[in-house]
Amino acid sequence: MKKLLLLLLMSPWCFSQVFETIPIFENGPKEKRINMVVMGDGFTADQQADFVTNATSLVDYIFSKVPYAQYKNYFNVYAIKVISPETGVKHPGNATDVTEPVIPITNPNNFLGSSFDVGGTHRCLYSSSTNKVTNVLASNVPDFDIAFILGNSPEYGGCGGTYAFLSKHSQANEIVVHELGHSFGKLADEYWFSGTGESPNKTKDSNPATNRWKNWIGLNSVGIYPYEESPTWFRPHQNCEMRYLNREFCAVCRQQLIERVHTLQTPIDSFTPDNSSGINLSGPIIFTVNEILPNPNTLENTWTLNGNPLSETASSVNIAAADFTNGVNTVQFSVIDNNSLLKVDNHAALHVSTVLWTVNKTLSAVDVNSSVRSFAVYPNPATAQIFIKDQKNNLKNVSVAIFDASGRSVKKLKAKTLSSGEVSVDLAGLLPQTYIIKVYENDVLILSQKIIKE
Repeated sequence: MKKLLLLLLMSPWCFSQVFETIPIFENGPKEKRINMVVMGDGFTADQQADFVTNATSLVDYIFSKVPYAQYKNYFNVYAIKVISPETGVKHPGNATDVTEPVIPITNPNNFLGSSFDVGGTHRCLYSSSTNKVTNVLASNVPDFDIAFILGNSPEYGGCGGTYAFLSKHSQANEIVVHELGHSFGKLADEYWFSGTGESPNKTKDSNPATNRWKNWIGLNSVGIYPYEESPTWFRPHQNCEMRYLNREFCAVCRQQLIERVHTLQTPIDSFTPDNSSGINLSGPIIFTVNEILPNPNTLENTWTLNGNPLSETASSVNIAAADFTNGVNTVQFSVIDNNSLLKVDNHAALHVSTVLWTVNKTLSAVDVNSSVRSFAVYPNPATAQIFIKDQKNNLKNVSVAIFDASGRSVKKLKAKTLSSGEVSVDLAGLLPQTYIIKVYENDVLILSQKIIKE
């Protein structure tokens, strides 16, 4: 989404419309947080205080719900005071699922074009002018990640798509949580069947051994339940937020929302030393990582020196200068999220974030340089081949070494860089067991990770 907006800002047809933007809450710099934006439509200049009050109430409710509550520290939230010439939401009265008009037909000049009756469904409140939404975001909060639009109408309505839309109905709190399940979580409705593709909570696979939520089946009332309208498709739960309002997300949907957080933001906020030099050799060097903590904290930290594990599990470690060998050394910090709400196969290998310091020790000084990266190692367990990628898909000059559980070097493996920027590693000849894979870029260790060969 952020790359899209950068392109829009450079496009000659993109018009600029700047409105007053206020923070509802900020937990850190925009580049280190998931940025949620609330916009109003059908609110005139005199109604902006009402918009901010409603927006704040909605945001407070969103972050009272699991899993948003646990990951609130990962978010910033902003309100854009979009001023409409006229008040209200459009209602053309052309829905095909009801006998229209169930509410008065109206056509107010609202700025973002929000309207009922979208797609022939009366309560589907959306806009055929979402390019206006995109342009307002580009002009006001271009580095947004999630956006939803509050329409100034008391009638029941909402829809999810590229953005989530909803009205000021008394159920607005629950509507926005449900619609963000679509636009942010990429979740499907579970109360009726729509669309033809699979999603994290919708599948045609009824086999408990291969079903996409197989790890949850039999826990927390998760099963494989058919859609009444299309019984060859299945949902994971009978009483989820994606099926009924005033519920909680089921285990499968909670997991997907957490994975969306992991995809958009690593737990690493900042770190020291930050490419400093000339470290004093008279005392230990202190390496510190400032983390974005879930509440309760479910992060697990590990440290290594030259690929060898250190006992420290806190976010800071002291290493004496004498512990570094002459020449180039590496200090690596890795963090994974061990949230019990996750039952993703080998989650630790899919979402591991690291800080890597290279420490060059000479007789007179120690120079430190650092970088932060996120890696995925998959599939894990693996049979014949494993893939490695970093967040930017720019791995180059990579070599890989394999060690057994005792730390004994087994072999160096051939690593092939693919056109996608990923690296593939052939595991042929390895016995089925647990190994440590060490990944080097330009002969510098960048990742040490446990893998399982099946």
